[in-house]
This record gives sequence, structure tokens and C-alpha cells, in this order.
Amino acid sequence: MRCLVCGTDMKYYFEKKGFKIVKCPRCLLMAVENFPADLSLYYTEGYFTGDARLDGYMDYDFDKEVTKKTYINFLKDIGGFLSGKARRSVFEVGCATGFFLKLANDHGWQAEGIDISAYAVKKAIEKGAIASVNTLENYHASKKFDAIVMQDVIEHVKDPVSLLNKSRELLNDNGVIAITTPDSGSLWARVWGKYWHAFVPPQHLYYFNSRNLKSLLQKSGFEVVYSKHHGKWFTIPYIMRLFYSWTGLNFFLKLANFSSKTFLKKISLPLNVYDTTYMIAKKYEQQ
Repeated sequence: MRCLVCGTDMKYYFEKKGFKIVKCPRCLLMAVENFPADLSLYYTEGYFTGDARLDGYMDYDFDKEVTKKTYINFLKDIGGFLSGKARRSVFEVGCATGFFLKLANDHGWQAEGIDISAYAVKKAIEKGAIASVNTLENYHASKKFDAIVMQDVIEHVKDPVSLLNKSRELLNDNGVIAITTPDSGSLWARVWGKYWHAFVPPQHLYYFNSRNLKSLLQKSGFEVVYSKHHGKWFTIPYIMRLFYSWTGLNFFLKLANFSSKTFLKKISLPLNVYDTTYMIAKKYEQQ
């Protein structure tokens, strides 16, 4: 398998859950080599409602609600690079159950989205969102957008290069793309090595660091104009479920299930170990 960023032959790194993870010796991109043909099987209802086998969420909408302020600031960040627009349009890749789409609409944006999960898109439509079951590569838009958002999405897709190329096609001139993804080059990831909590194949297929993600964006016709590491608020059940995925200890799964049925569900904590990279990149005309 060749590195999609620099073209170097990737080398075997380790195996988890029967999936081989390879690593580029040059730019340090990591990827799952033997990913499944149909990824939609991993994003059924259980992924959003607490099925621990799927390394997803305990309660997607509730887990996202406590991070609402983060996403409001997210919209402000993006809007700051779209000066002169009275009504801005945003397209979300991986819109899940429509939490961000609804938030964007409520703040004056024209929002649309897609997801490969039929369950999630059904929930998004029930919220009044414009959403469809699709992948970006197969999506045929009747218009272009001011912004494309991918929140914890690029690590889930089979072909990030095609994803970014299609994103560029769907953007208006001077449009922006906003991406968040786990940062494999962070201190937290490097300390934990193969035990880093973001290693959850086959949901996560690619593991970028800030440098190689920036390089890939540049190769795809984008200029990174904003970059940082950001944290979020997490509910107690979500944190316990995360610990279960990380350690494999049933003790944490029991705590996750217990807390999701009690007042503990309403308690959330801020967490930032600086291993989520957040970039906004502007489309430019390639020579």
C-alpha cells in the first residue's frame, strides 16, 4: 500500500481486531490496509445509541448537545473567512443525525448534508434538515457551497484524496473547508503509541498528523488558513464508553451503560488532550 500523501511504500505497524495498520516511514501517515468493502454496516442505529461493539456513541444527540458552544464557535470561525456573505451556505459531509445542520440553520446558514448511515439521515430529516444517504464521491449537487464541513469524518473514508478533490469542486470561489480529525502526531498519541484510543478500525481507516494533513490539503488545492487543537465537553457515559474502547475492560462498559440510565448522563466534563487537529483551508485556483 502506497502513502496517499507522499507516495512512499507503507510498512506494517501493528494489528488490531484483525485489521492491519500500516505506517508511512516518510510522512508518518497510518492507514488500515484491509478495510471492509461496505462501511455502512458499521454505522447502523447501534453506532449512535450505545452498541459498544461499534465504537460509536452512547446517545449521539445528547453527547453532541453538551458540546454545542464548541460548534457555535466552529461556525463563527468558518464565517470569519467568508466576509461579505449575507447568507452563507454550508455542506456537511458525515452529518449523522443532523445536530450540526440544525445548529447552522438556527444561526442563519443554509445547511445541507450527507451521511452513509440510513438511520442517521432519517433522524436528520425528522429534525427538518436537508440530508441524504450518500458518499461525497457519488453526490451530485445542483449548486455550490461557501463551506464544506467534515467533523471527525476524513479518518472514516476509504479515499481521502477523492473526498478532498470532490470537496473542491463543490466549493464556490474562495470557499473554505473545515476539518477535524484525531492527530496521530500529538504528544498524547505518541505517548500511548499503539494503545492510543483513536485506533478503532474499521471505523477509523486513516490516522493523520497535522503536517501530513496540511500537505494533503495543499496537494488538493487548498491553503490552510487556520489551525489549532481543540477540546470538547463529554458526557460521563461517553467517557466511560471511550475508556472501554481504549482498554477493552468490561468494567468501563458497565459504567457506561449504568451512567446512561441515571443522573450521571447529564454531567459533562471538558477534555482537551490536544490530540484533535482542527483546520480551515481556503480553496485556491491551481496553476
